[in-house]
Amino acid sequence: MSYWQANDKVQLSQTQVSVPSTNGLTYTATAGSGGKRVDFEIPPSVKFLDGKNSYLQFDIKLALGAAPTRLQLDPFIGGQSLIKNLRIYSGSRAVLLEEISDYNVKCQVEYSYNQDESIRKMRALKEGCLLTNIKNRGNLGTSESNLIDTVTNPYYKNIKTVSDGVNFADTDFLTAKITVPIHSGIFADSSVAFPVFLTQGLYIEIDLEDAGKVIKQLDSVNRHRRMLQNPVFHGVDEGGGAFTLGATDRTEIFLAKTNTIQSIESCPFVVGEPIGICAKDDPNEQANFTKSDGTAYHPIIKNITETGTRIVLELTENTRNSSASGDGVSVTSNNFIVYSAAADQKRVQVDDGSTPIVLTPAAATKYDAKYTISNMEIVCQKVELDSRYEGGMMDRMKEGGSVELDIHSATNYKHSLLSSNRNATVNLAVSNTRAKSCVVVPTDAKVYNTAELISGSATYDEENTAMDGRLKSIRSGQVGIIDNLSSYQFVIDDKLVPSRPIDVSKINGAKSISAQPLIELEKALNQAKVVPRSFVDYNRNFCIGRAYALNDGVMNLNNKSNQLQLFYNESDTAGTDFPPTRDKLLMAFIYHVRRISIKGDSVVVSL
Repeated sequence: MSYWQANDKVQLSQTQVSVPSTNGLTYTATAGSGGKRVDFEIPPSVKFLDGKNSYLQFDIKLALGAAPTRLQLDPFIGGQSLIKNLRIYSGSRAVLLEEISDYNVKCQVEYSYNQDESIRKMRALKEGCLLTNIKNRGNLGTSESNLIDTVTNPYYKNIKTVSDGVNFADTDFLTAKITVPIHSGIFADSSVAFPVFLTQGLYIEIDLEDAGKVIKQLDSVNRHRRMLQNPVFHGVDEGGGAFTLGATDRTEIFLAKTNTIQSIESCPFVVGEPIGICAKDDPNEQANFTKSDGTAYHPIIKNITETGTRIVLELTENTRNSSASGDGVSVTSNNFIVYSAAADQKRVQVDDGSTPIVLTPAAATKYDAKYTISNMEIVCQKVELDSRYEGGMMDRMKEGGSVELDIHSATNYKHSLLSSNRNATVNLAVSNTRAKSCVVVPTDAKVYNTAELISGSATYDEENTAMDGRLKSIRSGQVGIIDNLSSYQFVIDDKLVPSRPIDVSKINGAKSISAQPLIELEKALNQAKVVPRSFVDYNRNFCIGRAYALNDGVMNLNNKSNQLQLFYNESDTAGTDFPPTRDKLLMAFIYHVRRISIKGDSVVVSL
């Protein structure tokens, strides 16, 4: 047989078809109330769908909770954070072709490890992700943040001037246009055209995520993330006078030029935002502000002005730095930072660092931020083939043949794990006949209120780094947490793989890097068709990976044992025990090849 062959040439063209949602025009969600469901019906007339070049697009506008502050979507995955669950049915809704539970967790993994500067910029341009901005950069040695941009942020206006007493409001938010690929085997993860007309169309359901889990505050107003990125207290006057303890009323706070706070547009605070002051190395060493009558409260910004050399925060009330309850602290120049108390309103006595101070109004336990999605539609890339090709396919089916399509998908198997379980064996009840790899994301299972989720005030430390002071997670429940894990090992088909446990002790707290777990994760991601371009999030989104085969191969897991053994036995050289601190929900994504067989009017999915 000759190497060169004459093949049939198929003429094709491509057009785009917009498919709007069928069950509403707008979808509004308030933090803590869950998200709604969105439905789409792709008609059989699309015939052949180029899923890789199709995408979901929509408009989104955010809204404030009780107090003004700047808000934006998750800066790492942007609009993808809004999709909690994804289900794709045949057009008759009789056959579930593909389902991805906790879709946004899967995207967190893929976006954490498949990233570089070019990809991050493209995601910021299209998908609502955020980048760092040189006009807001810090200069006190923190790690780089992508959650500090006040100048080119797509979610609210660039505020260059403010009006005295006019609070930042919902009208200051912009309507952002977002387009995101749909990371499923039929859409973005596909390399072939899908014959929609053979499945009588496609019916797609998307469960939207709760607003509290997708809306975030700026890092530069948050005392729990990169404290040294916050505006630094200069003084109560141009000369840098201390905000001393006592009954002296103050109405202004001057900010240092540190962290590029040199104009109103680069100032992360807004008019109407309540603020607090704490030591730049200890969030619990707080100034105990009171009104003139002695009532403990958080000062509110009435106006933001420029003196020509510094930014000044004018306050609505005459404010005193008196203890109200417990010992107070004198606020001195360049030793304290200013933070937002819009969502993070907890105040404690300085003398013990834990006893709450009674505030007026009382400290909030929720922050009712909102999002409104409108004009949601799937833009389908329609492939138009020569009618003879389509006719030939139908003729073969009429003669008793079938059309078989292989798609790369992922199924999420969830398992709970208590922090008291120090040596756990997790049975993964997997029966896929063509499994490619397993990526386990051990997420924090603790339930937080919406104020804690948006500010990250009560979550876990992503890293224990001296340069950031603190780095609490704002993605709790969506990214992996190592939580003092010592080692892990898989048992597959009654065999320990690899033959020795994988040691991950060094990764705890980002003390160092262990090569073996990263090698295992790289193999698993490659098999999952996720290009592992970066391991910068190896600790901030800790994942456990295992490839079932290499070189694009598969493994039959039907009737075979598939276990994950986890060992939490951390201690230091002195013998001090470091137990896990969080209950966890293990999300085990099994990446696999599933076959869709179409014969006549029958559609069968084989795992």
